[in-house]
Amino acid sequence: MMTLRECFNRVLRFQSADYVPNFEFGPMEPAMMDEWRAQGMPEGVSYADYFGLDGMEDFRHIRYDPIPGVPDQGVMAEDAERKVTRDGWGREVEQRKAEDITVGARHVLRGGVTCRADWERIRDQFRADEPLRYPDHWDEDNWEEKKARWLNRDYPLKIRAPSMLGEIKEVMGFESFCIMLYEDRPLVEEIMETRTQLALDILGRAFDEADFDVLHFWEDIAFNSGPVLSPALFRELALPRYKRLCDFYRSKGGYLCSVDSDGDITELIPLWLEGGINHIWPLEVNAGMDIVALRAEYGHDMTFRGGVDKFALLRGREAIDRELDRIAPVVQDGGYIPQLDHQIPNGVTFDDLCYYMEKKTDLLGIRG
Repeated sequence: MMTLRECFNRVLRFQSADYVPNFEFGPMEPAMMDEWRAQGMPEGVSYADYFGLDGMEDFRHIRYDPIPGVPDQGVMAEDAERKVTRDGWGREVEQRKAEDITVGARHVLRGGVTCRADWERIRDQFRADEPLRYPDHWDEDNWEEKKARWLNRDYPLKIRAPSMLGEIKEVMGFESFCIMLYEDRPLVEEIMETRTQLALDILGRAFDEADFDVLHFWEDIAFNSGPVLSPALFRELALPRYKRLCDFYRSKGGYLCSVDSDGDITELIPLWLEGGINHIWPLEVNAGMDIVALRAEYGHDMTFRGGVDKFALLRGREAIDRELDRIAPVVQDGGYIPQLDHQIPNGVTFDDLCYYMEKKTDLLGIRG
């Protein structure tokens, strides 16, 4: 039987495989696990193990941030309800501690680079020969140990490329990012170019010393109404830099270059494709991302993951059946791994979750 890694790579090359991998998002809030256990999910078993979910290792430890960064990093204030931290960019973030807070929820109090003066104080901190760029310094599971562990793995492995625009938006804060695109676009482009060149300087070692299945870009640069910048501006700023990194990865034997962006990314997909991206997820259905229509438009030029309406799980078994029937022809066509389009929303019962998992497993061809 094929390994998970073999199935993953064959499916996303439109080749025959023993089964389609079973990747899935988890609950939106930690408290949902307690609700499911009260409804019958056994204690002492993880969500992933109970449903037999597959996994992909995400190596995100090559650093593209300023090193050492601004002074006075770390926790600035903390009490029972919240914690405020400052990162190497100078960004100050508030994280709430309540158990029912959505995973990853945070509030940017101050952007890290809100003007050219902020950039000038860290612009020389992107040296490729900085030892902390790679985790060689870790006492356990360092780069050499990871390479040995990855050598004969049976699961897919992805490596992070620098986000082109999404992380800069997060670093600056959304308002400052939008203002900067209008008032000082060269500054945004200088930050992008600095990080792109840094990646080109340091990723070669990773590509030469380990065999990665995916080069991945995190973006999140769209709302339900469309992208946060025009396609024309995206073409000018991002497309050439995507192409340089994707071409470099493929020159080292890589194949799959992926992007993660929520929202309506319809206008950006052809630009990503032109820049070398051939895999996109999570395809939010309520933002208008329809995997059936996307396959009809792009054929086998683009592969996808996600695209299953998470809210169908709130509407009961008939809605789940309709949603899985809708995507089934694309699953059968290949080049697509179905998965909910984001975390499981509050209110999904354990029974309906089990029903979804069972029906989806049948669709994937997974043997029990």
